Order: sequence, then structure tokens, then C-alpha cells
Amino acid sequence: MVESNIISSGDMISHTDPKRKSFSGKVIRWLRDHPGFNLIVLFPTFLAIFYYGCVASPQYVSHAYFVVRGAGAQTPNMLGGLIPGMGGSGSTEDTYAVQTYMMSRDAARTLIQSQNLRSVFNHPDADFLARFPTFFRGNTFEHFFSYYQKHIIAELDTTTGISSLTVRTFSPQDSQRIGRALIDAGEHLVNEMNARQRQNTIASSQKEVAAAEEKIRSIGLQIADYRNKQKLLDPLKQSVPMLRDIDQLKAMLTATRLKVAQVTKFAPDTPLLPVYQRRIEVLKAEIAQAQGDITGSSSSLVPKITEYDDLVTQKDVAERELVTATVSLQAAKVQADRQQLYLDGVAQPDLPDYPEYPHAIADILIVLATGLGIYAMGILLISGAREHQIH
Repeated sequence: MVESNIISSGDMISHTDPKRKSFSGKVIRWLRDHPGFNLIVLFPTFLAIFYYGCVASPQYVSHAYFVVRGAGAQTPNMLGGLIPGMGGSGSTEDTYAVQTYMMSRDAARTLIQSQNLRSVFNHPDADFLARFPTFFRGNTFEHFFSYYQKHIIAELDTTTGISSLTVRTFSPQDSQRIGRALIDAGEHLVNEMNARQRQNTIASSQKEVAAAEEKIRSIGLQIADYRNKQKLLDPLKQSVPMLRDIDQLKAMLTATRLKVAQVTKFAPDTPLLPVYQRRIEVLKAEIAQAQGDITGSSSSLVPKITEYDDLVTQKDVAERELVTATVSLQAAKVQADRQQLYLDGVAQPDLPDYPEYPHAIADILIVLATGLGIYAMGILLISGAREHQIH
């Protein structure tokens, strides 16, 4: 029985070997008859297998998440999630500004200076195709920036309002370090935005306060010049005793007239009557003189009082303007403090445990599928051209 089984199995092998040999021979002959397939499909695929299997360097990705918040930030609600543009934080524009900066030339230059980013992308363990620079890529800053944008990506999730930062380098420590440096650079940018926003908010109010203060100083100088010129501290106050004297003179004049009337009625021949009449004339002259000092001419006190009152009124108005401008300045400062922005780290850059790149199997399959597609298109084009020649 054992011998029969061995014989039967040997017969099966003897029967299958020719088929296998014939199939492999057909494959070899087909490949030999189709050099284009070898060149377009097999050669790139084997080259990709060799590169990803033996040459390609592992690349590590560090992830970080952050949000840009402010006093005006709002929590996303259900309506905001359904209607685009109504949900999310009130600081979305500032978030885009931070993201744009992280992927900008300024950020790249900052990292080159502070983190020696060029040496990070030119790591000794990096393969010749993945590092920067390579033989097919220039070494200018523009070439570096193009390479930078492929390895550092900042994106915003409009649903949650959380921004993500991914940094891909050839070392897990470098990826984490560059991620932290970018987060710090984003915080520095937010601080600068706060400073500019605060300055712009209160600048106009400060100008109004300065203008009101300058106006008060100018009016004060005019009042001082007026006092020196007229030799009067306050014309209105100095006119009060003059008016009081006039009132007293008028009272004396009235009393003297009463006495004249009484003397004329009861003792018309008395020698006091001419004395009283003379006193009346003197009092009238004194009253006229005193009134002339207050009113009636360009050198009187009334034009001086009018000019002084105008200056005092201007000063009062300027002082009210200063009070209003000062209140506006304080309100602007409070508003500026309420509008302060800050970068809140949801998750700090992590230390990758394993490389995320390259995706060897997927890339090899892509090369194979691309080669097959190009080869199939070439076959179709050649067949169409032959049929066109036959017809």
C-alpha cells in the first residue's frame, strides 16, 4: 500500500510538472515578446520594491492640536453646525492667521535660525530621495519652502474649531521639537496680534485725549497772555467792587435828592440847599465816571470781561472734551482687554513611537497600477492606430 501511494504521488508529480513548466514557459515567452510591459510595469514596480524595501528611510510624524480663543469666542451650537459660517469660534479668522503663519516663509526662516531646520531635513539617516536637498531638487530657499510645506501641515476642523499641526521628519525627537517650536511661534504671533489690536483700539482715543490736553494748554497760555496784557487776574471779579461802589453812590444820590426836596419844601431859604445841590452834581459825576470805567468805551471793563469770558468758555468746553475723551480712553482699554486672544494647546506635540511614512505597500501598488494603466492605454492607442491604417 505504501509503495502504491508513493508511485501514485510520483505519477501526479510527473503529470503536473510539465504543466507548471509549460505555464512558466508561456509567461517567460510572453514577457520576452512584450518588452514594453517589462519596461513600463515590471521595472518601475521592482524598482519601487527595492527602494521601499531597502533604501527608504522611516519618517516620523508628531501631532499637536490647538485652538485660538478670545473674549468674543462662542461655543459651537447645533444651528452653527448645520449652517456654514454660523458655528465655531469667533476667533476663526485669527485661527486661520496662525495656521497661515505656521506654513509661511517667515515661520520657515524662524525655524532655520532657531531650530537649524535645514539639518533636520538633511538627516544623516535619510535616504537620498527623501532628504533635502537632493540631486533633482535645487538648494535655494524657495525649493526648501516647497519641501517645508509638504512636511509641515496646519489645518482647521471647521466642525470642532480645533486646529491640527503635523510635523514629519526623520527622527521622532526632531518631529516633537519642531512641533513645539511652531506652537511657541504661534503663541508669539498671537501676542503680537494682541499688542497691535490693543494699540489700534486705544490709539484714536489717546489722540483725542492728547488733542484736548493740548487745547487746554493753548487756552491757558492765551489767558495768561491776556492777564499780563490787561493787568487783570479776573475782570469779572474785579468789576464786582466797582458795581458795589456805583450802587453806594446811587444810594447817596437818592438820599441827597430826598434832602433837597425836604429842604426846598420846608426851608427854601436855608443855606444848606446849594450844598446839597452841589453834592448831587458831584455824585452824578462820580457815578458817570464809575459807569464809564465799566461800560461805554473800548478801554472800559465790559470788552475786557467779554474777551475773558470767551477764553474761560473755551477752556470749560476743552475741559469737558478732555473728560469725555478720558472716559472713552478707559472704555477703549477695557474693550481691548476683553478682546485679548490666546493660543490654547489642546494636545502638545507627541513623541512618535513608530514611523508613519513611507506607506510602502500602498506606494508599490500605486506604482504597479499606474504602470498597468499606462501600458493598457499604450496598447489601446497602438491597436487603434493599426486599425486606422488597415481601413
